[in-house]
Amino acid sequence: MTALLQTSTDNREQEDGLDQSLLMQELALVLPLPPSINHQYATVNGRRVLSRAGRDYKALVAEAVQSWREQQADADAAVAIFQRHYLSLRIIFYFATVLRRDLDGGLKIAQDALCEALGTNDNLVVEIHLSKRVDRHNPRIEALLATLPPTAVQLYQAEDTPSPLAVVSTSRRRRGRRKPRSLEELASRFNWQ
Repeated sequence: MTALLQTSTDNREQEDGLDQSLLMQELALVLPLPPSINHQYATVNGRRVLSRAGRDYKALVAEAVQSWREQQADADAAVAIFQRHYLSLRIIFYFATVLRRDLDGGLKIAQDALCEALGTNDNLVVEIHLSKRVDRHNPRIEALLATLPPTAVQLYQAEDTPSPLAVVSTSRRRRGRRKPRSLEELASRFNWQ
């Protein structure tokens, strides 16, 4: 396991009193591939639980994060920033072959393990970028967790702004009888009392 870790701020002052847009933290880790989705969970007494391989992987990530914390002078401040800001997660999966595993099969456990090790709720991750590469001799993942400046995060869409993913239907609308739209129309149609 190799850890490449960075902590950067535009200004090294304490977080208190700083403009939030100046705070940028990054944590980069190079870790072994997580277990495949088929090996992450087991059924015990009718319940789905994290398998031994899944628990071992989470422990390995926790050790890497703890090692980073021990090497950084301002690690506690960096962790506090990760716990209070929206995050971007970028993972590059390096597989032994391109067809062996799905790209997203290791995302959930890698994200959970990294966030748990930092004491961060994984619902703060609002951007995820995944890539698949091949390295036959050194399969691994390279994960980069970074804080996002508040100006870069827009979680709510204005009511009058259409979604960029809105689907425009090209099919013609069927002509036929109009469906009842109110409870009164339904009651009248079906003679409800």
